[in-house]
Amino acid sequence: MSEIDFINSQQVKNAINKLANNIRTERSTVENLLNIYADKSIIDRLNNHNNQIIYGRRGTGKTHLLYAFQRLIFESNNPNASKRFPIYLDLRTYLPLFTSSSSINVESSVLIFQAIINDLIDILINNLKYIYDISEYGGFNSFENSRIEKLKNILGRLNVEFNGREFKRLGSVEFNKEEIKNISGSLKLNTSPEFTVDGKQEQKNNFIETNVQYLSFNEISKLLEDLSLELNDTKIVFLLDEWSEIPLDLQPYLSELIKRVFISSNYTFKVAAIPYRSKFRETIHNDLKIGLEEGGDIFPITLDNRYIYEIDKVGTKNFYNELLINHLKEIDNTLFNNVDEIRFINYFFANQALAEILIASAGIPRDFINLFILSYNNRNNVTQRIILKNIRNSTTEWYTSDKKEEIDKDKTTRHLFEELVNLVILTKKKTHFLLPQKHSDNKFIKKLVDLRVLHLRQKGISHRHIPNKTYDVYSIDYGSYTSLDINKTTLSTDFSELVSNLNTIEDIRETRSLSIEDDFFEKFNLETGQGIKCSKCSKTIDINHLAYIKQKICNNCFEKVED
Repeated sequence: MSEIDFINSQQVKNAINKLANNIRTERSTVENLLNIYADKSIIDRLNNHNNQIIYGRRGTGKTHLLYAFQRLIFESNNPNASKRFPIYLDLRTYLPLFTSSSSINVESSVLIFQAIINDLIDILINNLKYIYDISEYGGFNSFENSRIEKLKNILGRLNVEFNGREFKRLGSVEFNKEEIKNISGSLKLNTSPEFTVDGKQEQKNNFIETNVQYLSFNEISKLLEDLSLELNDTKIVFLLDEWSEIPLDLQPYLSELIKRVFISSNYTFKVAAIPYRSKFRETIHNDLKIGLEEGGDIFPITLDNRYIYEIDKVGTKNFYNELLINHLKEIDNTLFNNVDEIRFINYFFANQALAEILIASAGIPRDFINLFILSYNNRNNVTQRIILKNIRNSTTEWYTSDKKEEIDKDKTTRHLFEELVNLVILTKKKTHFLLPQKHSDNKFIKKLVDLRVLHLRQKGISHRHIPNKTYDVYSIDYGSYTSLDINKTTLSTDFSELVSNLNTIEDIRETRSLSIEDDFFEKFNLETGQGIKCSKCSKTIDINHLAYIKQKICNNCFEKVED
């Protein structure tokens, strides 16, 4: 069978139609998500006893990575050695616990933390036979030793009853009010949060239930450590997903509770988070720092920018080839009986079309899979490979349905993106641009990166004739300009040329012509109400800059701004 006949066979069509079921991990029908994970070297980087943050934008595979790692832990456990036990928790399930109050306080974070503890206990109880290597149909007779008495004591204090046959939950763990008050006092926080109901301010009361045990944070830390030891010295690995769904200002307080109770114990945390929407540590009153310190308590790894075609053509192609093979093999392994797996992805694409979809995917696996399905199904001539026209039509369709709607929800974000497209794409005729690093902290730039319409390509490059100034390199999303019917062949897309030019161009004015400089943001901030004129230096103050928000300081001259 020829390659063209193969990609147009009914068997391949059926497999690609089923591929849509695996775009989102939480809805996937795949039993073993470790099998279909491409580039397992990133899983190896998780396979340690460090607390780690997995940073990545939407669609980079954070959830898939956690599930794959969970499977790896189960498969690698040795019956003759102490186990690791992974506990996956989707933090979105705790969203109803948040009050409508805008005040941030310890009690709000305690509610979430309390729910995590309760889920930990429930999951461990439901998996005791696995942890103790007892047959599914066996009883608890092997517990007839001193260890069961210790376990009963620990679980009893955590509000769990053992009647000789099974463990039964009596109620929710509650933390001692005085302990919460003490922590609140140490952080100078309000211990009685309020929220509004029908326009009236009401006091939020602690939930109280019969049989609920009241514990201090210090006590529960010791109990959980003892619990791990009595469970055959099991190492508990928390896999916390969707961290960034927790309100940003609340995140450092939850981090602080995790640190106080878990960090020095036999528990490990792997946390999936979105850059720019995560805050694990914060300085509060009198320079008191709370939360998890990156590089000290917890170590970051990133899924962004691993496979960028403009930077690494071969590595990017090989990654997406593996991604496609792994997913389709799981759907129908017989597809690969007579297939050259090394060049499998080439079966589907004309050469130029393959390069274009790898550029358009921008290092986002979810975007690649969606674009692949769309471009395959959008072919007018089903007797040929996917061609450039199919890629352009698919990127426009994907951008309009997945990204443009989100941009349009906020008029300020939309205005900034339109200005960037007009300047970079229409005026400069480029797809990449330089941005002074101080502007990378602009909250609307961060939002456009989060929405995957701007892509950060490289950080911290400099020009030998421009001292004390570093740049980041960004690209504008492929779909945003194909949706405007702009022909890519008229644009300069050479990333390497842009970066190398920064150190070879002698004319500083020419170098700055590649960059989006202060005047662009001054104009944007004044037009959109995001800036005010500084009376000291006459420059425009970015009112979203932390220096202005916290201390009313101009982010240009750093002088105090008078009201």
